[in-house]
Amino acid sequence: MKLITNKIIENNLKFKVNTFCLLGFVLMFSCGWLKAQPFIKDVDTERLLVLDSLEEKYELENYFDVFKDKNSSFTFEALNPYNFSPYQLHDISEQVPTYWLRLSIKNPHYSTQKLLVPTGFIDSVMLFFEETEGIFSTQLGGSLVPRSKRNVKRGGISVSALEIPALSTKTFYFRLHSSTKLSEQDTRYSLRRWFTAYTLDGYEKEFLTARSFHNFFYGAIWVMLIYNLLVFIALRDRQYLFYVLYNFFIFIYIFSNIGQLGELFLMEFPRLDVGVRLFSGILSVFALLMFGKDHLKTVIFAPRWHRFLQVLVYLTLGITIMYFLRYWHLGRVLTTIILPVSLISLLIAAFKSLKEGHQNVKYFLWANSFFAVAITIYSLELLLIIDASRYLETVVLASITLQMALFSYGLAATFNQTRKQLIHNKLKQEREKQALIEAKNKELEEKVVERTNDLTEKTILLEEKQVEILSQSEKLQEQADEISHQHKQMTDSIRYAEKIQQAILPSQEKLHQTFEKHFVIFRPKDIVSGDFYWTATIQTAAPSNLPRRSPIELQRGEVTKKIIAAVDCTGHGVPGAFMSVIGIILLNEIVHLKHTYNSDKILEILHQEIKKALRQEEKANADGMDVALCIVEESTENEQRTVYFTGAKRPLYYADKDNVLKSVQGTRKSIGGIKKKEKDFVCEKIELQKGAKIYLTSDGLIDQPNAGGKKIGSVKFEETLQKITDLPMKEQYVELITMLDQHQQDTPQRDDITVIGIEL
Repeated sequence: MKLITNKIIENNLKFKVNTFCLLGFVLMFSCGWLKAQPFIKDVDTERLLVLDSLEEKYELENYFDVFKDKNSSFTFEALNPYNFSPYQLHDISEQVPTYWLRLSIKNPHYSTQKLLVPTGFIDSVMLFFEETEGIFSTQLGGSLVPRSKRNVKRGGISVSALEIPALSTKTFYFRLHSSTKLSEQDTRYSLRRWFTAYTLDGYEKEFLTARSFHNFFYGAIWVMLIYNLLVFIALRDRQYLFYVLYNFFIFIYIFSNIGQLGELFLMEFPRLDVGVRLFSGILSVFALLMFGKDHLKTVIFAPRWHRFLQVLVYLTLGITIMYFLRYWHLGRVLTTIILPVSLISLLIAAFKSLKEGHQNVKYFLWANSFFAVAITIYSLELLLIIDASRYLETVVLASITLQMALFSYGLAATFNQTRKQLIHNKLKQEREKQALIEAKNKELEEKVVERTNDLTEKTILLEEKQVEILSQSEKLQEQADEISHQHKQMTDSIRYAEKIQQAILPSQEKLHQTFEKHFVIFRPKDIVSGDFYWTATIQTAAPSNLPRRSPIELQRGEVTKKIIAAVDCTGHGVPGAFMSVIGIILLNEIVHLKHTYNSDKILEILHQEIKKALRQEEKANADGMDVALCIVEESTENEQRTVYFTGAKRPLYYADKDNVLKSVQGTRKSIGGIKKKEKDFVCEKIELQKGAKIYLTSDGLIDQPNAGGKKIGSVKFEETLQKITDLPMKEQYVELITMLDQHQQDTPQRDDITVIGIEL
């Protein structure tokens, strides 16, 4: 009985242990599944950033997926990969406090790659990434996060560091959270301006090397600030005081906006850094308005604009009070608007003062003109009206430096003018006395000089006209000589281009090796031609244990593919010749490098390569070429000849042993150009016997007019071919040339002419 009881207790213990193990396993599996939930969906290859060893900067806009967390309620473990959608800037709204960004990066290299991503002025940026399999780490960043808590502490702007191991793909998640309206406004701006991935070297070039220019800017500001402060102490003129205040507030704003104030002094007080930046920005506008009013003396020279500028001063003080009341978002929007309005108003007031006789205003006018253009563009960028540019900050700093330098020079000029005015007033009375005496003497002298000058001027005018006529004659002769010289140089260059074009066309020796019996009529309209012909020979060897007696000996069962093409490029002369060079290079690449031996595929690849080479999808040009291309297959086993023909708006004419001329029309589609509906090139297969003839031609001969404007036409051309198909190829050449010359006579050639005849 005791044994049975112990057995029951033992079984109960085993059941409980197994039950707890099973529950633990289920719990671990469930937790692991939930934790891995964001990474179950496969990476979209189209939105996968593949690192390139030559790139130092990667624009991330096309690789982000985004998820709007409207209530800031989602945690990392609760993310669903199917909630993410492709990133679009216009979808980013100021009403959403939290966004999740997903970025997948592939490292195809054999070393770990590190990237730095600046995140701009967003309050909090938390980066999630898989440290090891199943274990995830985070990085903390953001403009309101103290630097001691950030994972990456370098640079003025908050930066996230991405590390991608060798030969791996890694997915990163950014949680962008805005705790203030100011940051919500900055979210779109930061995503467009800052979210770019840099290598370590790229980051150094883009951001840290700019410090040298910043230091120059700071030095220039402080030199002008200290100098004018000393002048203010000496003269007690308040326009110098407002100039010094403007310099100081601009320096504080730039020092904070670049991030160096927070990096060097306010490391643990990011909110104070933001407040300093906002207050210094609006106070610099206040100081500029006060300086402008005093320097331009608007109360005297432009009283209406003086009152308007005074209203703007009160508005700047009102915005400053709004910042004290913590209306950050509205205050910054108003600051961004009032700055260009103030600059434009100061420019108009300066024009008004200059018109009323205030001469030293021109320096202020020049200074504010440069700065107004730069800062207006900068304001439009902050309002997301125009695209962001990383060089705009440099332009603004340069314009501020130039503005302050011109302001300082204008103040110095005003001081010198005042000093000179005092001296001038003392000497004025003495000069007036002397002026009365000299006026009477001059009056008598001027009468004598006036009569003498009349005669002298007439003589000088006649001499000047003679000199002018001779000078114009010499210039005309020089221009004629120059035009003649340029014409000779252009003709010589085109003649040399003709030699180059002849060199790249198939030689008679090569044509004879490819097609023993043939003729070619090749008549360019100009020195160089937009027509060209091209040939290639491809041999496929049959298996054999017997060695060849010579390299060109054909063994039994070998198939030789002979390719011949007649091509008519858009235009003629030099433009057509350029197209012909591109066509020859691409045909050689398609056949000899890509090993494409199907006529329809050759033309399709040529079509795509021409569009790519001429960038036709970007430039919207329709240049291209019409082609007649044949592939002749010859076998050593029989006299059967198989011809594969594909035409791009050009036909093929052929005659078998019965000498009956037939034709095959090409596809109604040119090579190159953008079509609304693309057609496929069609390959026509024709079985012929040895001794059959084929003819390829451009449209030059058919469209050649005579003196009465009548063209040869397709009918007459086909009738002529039908009459001469039984003649040897050389005699056919003579007959076609005779027919062309008799029709054309003295009529200028209309287009490039190419006709190729081949006996198989």
